[in-house]
Amino acid sequence: MADEDEGQAEGLPPEPASQPESPEEVEPPTGWGRVVAWFERPSTLLDLGAVAVLVVVALAGYAALSLRAVPGGRTPGAARPMGASLSPQHVAWLLGLPEQQVVPAGIEIAARPDAVFAPGEPLLLRISLRGPARVALLEEPAGGPGTQAWPGLSQAPALVPPPSSGGPAIQTVSLEAPSGEGTHRLRLLVAPADLDLGALPPASLPDAAGRLTIVDLRYQVTRR
Repeated sequence: MADEDEGQAEGLPPEPASQPESPEEVEPPTGWGRVVAWFERPSTLLDLGAVAVLVVVALAGYAALSLRAVPGGRTPGAARPMGASLSPQHVAWLLGLPEQQVVPAGIEIAARPDAVFAPGEPLLLRISLRGPARVALLEEPAGGPGTQAWPGLSQAPALVPPPSSGGPAIQTVSLEAPSGEGTHRLRLLVAPADLDLGALPPASLPDAAGRLTIVDLRYQVTRR
């Protein structure tokens, strides 16, 4: 009692009685409360921003790969003339060779099993081959001299690249039926990518004949 009297006499305030903690302080936060608290952290906003940037970059990369991929194994429209053009002497000599398959290749007329056309009617051709290869279409009309039908006249054979998805390269070519009636011959000429036929002198062509794949397609032109 003497000590208490001395403390009160000296004017010191009494020590406050300890108060019990509120229920909010005692009870642990709920799951939703922890989520709200996590989002309120400044570092969380930075983390979310970084994740958003990574998602955008990943989607852009996927879109770029999707654009490069070719559905169904089709060859992209990258076939282009490459090398020296074929001279009339080259074309005449190549049309005189027999058909042969050195590598798998084929040519067909799309959606026209009868293979009969009117003069000037469009021909849609489908070429399949193993890329890369140099490719040309030669045409021998009924009763006329042979010419190069594709690529255009005076252009080099087209270099067809392999498709990115593997498998055969597919090339579509659109031509026009000639005006003359009769049976016409189209010759698919496939050469290895490293063989520039147009650069060879006509006298050297026989040495390259064994490396060529040659496939013929015939169709009729008649006035209806």
